[in-house]
Amino acid sequence: MARHPVMVRQVCPLVPFSPDASPTLLTSAEFVWEEHNTLELSFSLRPTRLGQELPMLDFMDTAPGSSLRSGQRLDGLWEHTCFEAFFAQPNQDRYWELNVSPTGDWNLYRFESYRTDRVREQTHKPIIHWQSSKRDCRCTIVLSLDPWWTPVQLPELAISMVLKDSHNDLSYWALSHHGNEPDFHDRRAFLSA
Repeated sequence: MARHPVMVRQVCPLVPFSPDASPTLLTSAEFVWEEHNTLELSFSLRPTRLGQELPMLDFMDTAPGSSLRSGQRLDGLWEHTCFEAFFAQPNQDRYWELNVSPTGDWNLYRFESYRTDRVREQTHKPIIHWQSSKRDCRCTIVLSLDPWWTPVQLPELAISMVLKDSHNDLSYWALSHHGNEPDFHDRRAFLSA
C-alpha cells in the first residue's frame, strides 16, 4: 500500500503547567503535517511506572477499547478534558485553534490576532479515533486543512491539552509554558518549522 508523502513528523512530550497540582502521567503528542494538506495529531497518556494504571480522569468512564468517535461541533470544550492544537502561518498574527474531547466533540476557531476576533472556521469534520485501557489511552485526530489553509509552507505549531480529574480539578499540559498562568495562545510556545 502506498503511503502519502510526509512533510513533517515530530513527537513531543507535554509538560504540566503546575506539576504539583497535576496527575502523575507521561504524556506526549505526535503531529504529522502531510503534503496533501492534512494534519494528523496523536495524544498519548500513560502512567509513569510500568504496570501501573492511569490515574482517574473524567473520561475514564468511557468503555476501554478502540473506536471512531463521532461527536458534535461544540464550544467550551477546554472546560473539561480537551486535546488541542494551535497553528499559524509564520510572521502573521492570524492563527487557528483545534479542540477535541474524548467523546469526539470538536471545534476549530480562527483568531485574527492574540485572543481577538474569534470565529468558527468552516472546515470538514475531523476523524477522531480513541483507544483506551486501564494503562494507557490515545486520541488520534485527522483534520483536513482544505479550504482554509492554502499555503504549502509549514505552520508554527503548539500542542496542548487540558485534563480534568475525578475531583473536577483541571491541569494544563503543553510543549512549554511562558508566564504566570497557563496560556496555550502564547506564540512563544509555538514550534517553528
